[in-house]
Amino acid sequence: MDKEGLLFNIDKVHTTEMGIGRIKKNLKLDTDDVVEWCKNRVLDEGCNIYKQGKNWYCEIVITA
Repeated sequence: MDKEGLLFNIDKVHTTEMGIGRIKKNLKLDTDDVVEWCKNRVLDEGCNIYKQGKNWYCEIVITA
């Protein structure tokens, strides 16, 4: 699957209850819908998406 395939299937992104807790803790999020938060970040134009092995990564750059 390429980047376009990932974006086309973004609605299939999901996690477990434990995953939600880890994401909230690691990213210090205040939202309960962390999956939607993550999807929005991946869909952001400023997001650099790449694949290493079987895992996808998104890199978000914030300029000041």
